[in-house]
Amino acid sequence: MQLPAQSCTPAAQFGGKRVRFSSGSISARAELSLGFMILERKRAAAGTLGLWLFVTVGVTGCKQGDAEKCTQAQAVIGQSLDAENFDAARQWREYAYKQCEDRGPLTALDLKLTERESAVQQRKAAEAKKQADTNALAKVFFEFVAQNRAAPDHASQAPVCDPVPEGAKGDAAKEHFCVASRAAGTHTLEARYWAADLTAFRFTTTLDGQLDCAALKGTASKQWDVPAVGGKSAKRTRCDLGGGLAGLTAVITAADKAPLYVVSPGYVAKDPGWKQILEGP
Repeated sequence: MQLPAQSCTPAAQFGGKRVRFSSGSISARAELSLGFMILERKRAAAGTLGLWLFVTVGVTGCKQGDAEKCTQAQAVIGQSLDAENFDAARQWREYAYKQCEDRGPLTALDLKLTERESAVQQRKAAEAKKQADTNALAKVFFEFVAQNRAAPDHASQAPVCDPVPEGAKGDAAKEHFCVASRAAGTHTLEARYWAADLTAFRFTTTLDGQLDCAALKGTASKQWDVPAVGGKSAKRTRCDLGGGLAGLTAVITAADKAPLYVVSPGYVAKDPGWKQILEGP
C-alpha cells in the first residue's frame, strides 16, 4: 500500500491581503511570528517627519497529527507484519509517527516489529539449515543405494535376518528378509532385501525436510493423498529414477520426518503388503 502524499502551504495576512509561503522551509508544526519594521522617513522643508510602521505577522504551520491517518497507518503496519513485509512496516511506522499524537501504541508496534522480524529471521535460518541437511542426507543416501544395489547384503557388516523357516535347508533357508543398516550422522540408512533373491530390495531413510521428484532427478509417475499429522493430508509421489539408479522407483511424501524409499521392481512380489505404499489407491 502506497504512503499518502502530504502537503501543506502556510499562509499569513499582510495589510489585509493573504500571502502563502512555501512549506519547504517552515516546519509543519511551527508557529512563526515575523516582526517587520518598516522605517520611512520623509523630509519636508520645515522639518523631518518620522514614520514608524511595525507590522507583526502570525504564521501558523500545518498541523502534524491526523487521527484518521494515524489509525490507518497502524492498521497497515499490522497487516505488513502479518505478511512479513518488514520494509513496508518500517515505512508506515515513520508515517505513523508523523500522524499520531499518542506515541504509546507506536512504541508497542516498534517492539512487535522488532520481535516479529527477529523471529522470522530465526525461522528462515532454521528452515534453510533443515533443507541443507535434507539435501546432504539425500545425496549420501542415493550414493548408498547406488553402491549397494547389486549386493545389498554387503550394505553393512552385520545384517540382521528374520528367522529361518523351520526345517528349511539349502536355498530354502534363505527364503526370508534381512536388514543391513548404516549410520549417517544421526540418521540411519537401511537396506531390506530377500536373502534368496538379492534383486528384491528396498532402501529406506528418514528425511528431516521435504524433497520432490525433481530434486531426486526422477520423473513423477503417480501422486496421491495420504493421511498426515493433525487430520491433514500430504502428497505421496512415486518417482521413476534415472542415471545410476535407473530401473528403481522412489516413493516420497511431502511432509517433514517422512521416510524416503527406493525399491526394486521385484520387491513387492516378496512383500505384497507394501504394494499399496508403492502403487497407492
